[in-house]
Amino acid sequence: MSQASAGDARCRVCAAALTPGSDRCPQCGADQRAEACPHCSGVAGVSAHPELRFRCDVCGGPRVPVTDARVKRSGRELPLLQKARAAASARSVWRAAGIAASALFGFEVFLFAVLLLVLDASVGLFAAGLLTMAPVAAFALLSFRRAKSRSRDIAPALDAAWVSVASDVARQTERPLTAGGLASTLRIAEPQAEELLALLEVNDVVRGAVSPAGEFGYAPKLRVGASPAGELGAGEAGAESAAHALAAEDEALTAEPLTQRTAHVEPAKR
Repeated sequence: MSQASAGDARCRVCAAALTPGSDRCPQCGADQRAEACPHCSGVAGVSAHPELRFRCDVCGGPRVPVTDARVKRSGRELPLLQKARAAASARSVWRAAGIAASALFGFEVFLFAVLLLVLDASVGLFAAGLLTMAPVAAFALLSFRRAKSRSRDIAPALDAAWVSVASDVARQTERPLTAGGLASTLRIAEPQAEELLALLEVNDVVRGAVSPAGEFGYAPKLRVGASPAGELGAGEAGAESAAHALAAEDEALTAEPLTQRTAHVEPAKR
């Protein structure tokens, strides 16, 4: 086995040598672009997931990865991600309860059939069978309905979380943000990035702009930053207006129907 040079990059999990520019370890598969997980607080990478899009490699909770370390998150996506995780956990519990109740119902049906063969059929036997099997069957149906209902809560919460993080990226961009740039930052495909940018434009977060190089992109409509000391007095009204605008936008993101402001985002297949 060849020895890697001392200057080679190493996997943070198994210490295997990494190829230049590699984002995932070829030996253990660990993601090298690690961030603190909002659920377990562990510094870990993420893996693509068919439903959660990206999930933590440690706890399995849904996450929205950002490859650009300069982007500072607002944190508005945290309750949405926690809501999605809670819905997924509740769905698993209801599914397990439904499966257990279904198994119990099947056993009761088998037992009832055996009793019919051994004993003579009577009104009392049928009544006893009905009283024991009906509640179990009703609970099984209720459990599967609850699981389906909780499953419907996952996608809207994830959609809103992705829109929130995309808003953070758009507000902190220094040049017109393109679909390719947003796709690279959020590790998604360009069609999903274009859809996110369209939603941000509808939500008045960004506006169409042309860079000095002639490339079309999206620039933030509102940028809030620290004001110089000499401009504090003159900018109080503007800062207050900006704060009210951000508060109104935050309220709108959570108050309005998510189906009108969000889109399903699939992780890029790389």
